[in-house]
Amino acid sequence: MKNVRYAIVAFIALGVGPVCACDGQIGKVIFEDTFEDDSGGWDLSPPNTIIKPPNLLISLSEGSTPGNSNAYSAQQLTFRAKDADYCVEGTIPKALAPDNNFVLGLEFWAADYRNYWLAQVDSGGTATVWINANGGWTNVAKVVNAPGFKPAGANALRVVTLGGKVVVYLNGQLVKTIRAPLPDDALRFGIYGAVDKAVDAMPAIQVNSFKVTTGTKS
Repeated sequence: MKNVRYAIVAFIALGVGPVCACDGQIGKVIFEDTFEDDSGGWDLSPPNTIIKPPNLLISLSEGSTPGNSNAYSAQQLTFRAKDADYCVEGTIPKALAPDNNFVLGLEFWAADYRNYWLAQVDSGGTATVWINANGGWTNVAKVVNAPGFKPAGANALRVVTLGGKVVVYLNGQLVKTIRAPLPDDALRFGIYGAVDKAVDAMPAIQVNSFKVTTGTKS
């Protein structure tokens, strides 16, 4: 797990239902984790990212690198994907203030912690897609009041990168489609958590599950 610079505008669909909002993913399962233990191969950085069954917790209120305490991500070290169907399910805490939202995101096509795509949604329901290239952020899409967003409870964010497109869903509802070429190689994927302004004693972002499938048939 690495400390990552925070992209202020949040991204997209975090689609998770109380049971299994990631239903409908295409193809064969190549990775799945419900955080029953810490054997999933995540690059964790306690105390900011830890696995406490049955969740992966992202804490943004302590132990952060000075000047960069409002964002953390954990990438997967043992699995890779390219043309895939990714889904993360988690609970975003309520906003601390109208201008101080929490964010839960899904990283994909990640070469490392300075080069990846990010789909995320904030606690106000704004979804955004970003590209992080050498630590510089480019906003690719922004959807205010993203369809399917649940202000309370779990949300499921799903990103499908098949057929030359990046397609984002929130709790099963289409949020955004973006044309984009596939990378040459299979790359990392991961989980992202952030807050606009870190304060003391903030609640943790709870990640319930993460699942990746690939191919066009189950």
